Amino acid sequence: MPDLQCPCGRKISEASEFHLLFLKKELNEIDVLCPNDSCYLRELGYIRFDVVENKAKFKEASFYPPFVTWNSSQLGKGEAQDALKDMLRDIVRKQINWSKISTEKSEAVAPSSPSVTGTPAEQQ
Repeated sequence: MPDLQCPCGRKISEASEFHLLFLKKELNEIDVLCPNDSCYLRELGYIRFDVVENKAKFKEASFYPPFVTWNSSQLGKGEAQDALKDMLRDIVRKQINWSKISTEKSEAVAPSSPSVTGTPAEQQ
């Protein structure tokens, strides 16, 4: 598989190089971030999933157009599409701990103990 490249210049050889951020828990979305901490794009794609019976189930994954277009111009359309699909496949299959995602999601939806007790006026 050819190396992908972020428009910031960072080359990406393996799926494990991407940073994954599970910040949008209420949207069931994992952000795929550039490994370069000073990247001006930062967010290169996303992975969406559903939670069915407390289990995360993959729904879709995609890279955003700037990342796709850049790699298409560098590698050629066909080679870039194949490399991008392979990279997303590796992220989804090998880099994400789906059982941990399910646990974190169920805890976020129904925490075992309330994170806030009382109204703000009562807490002062």
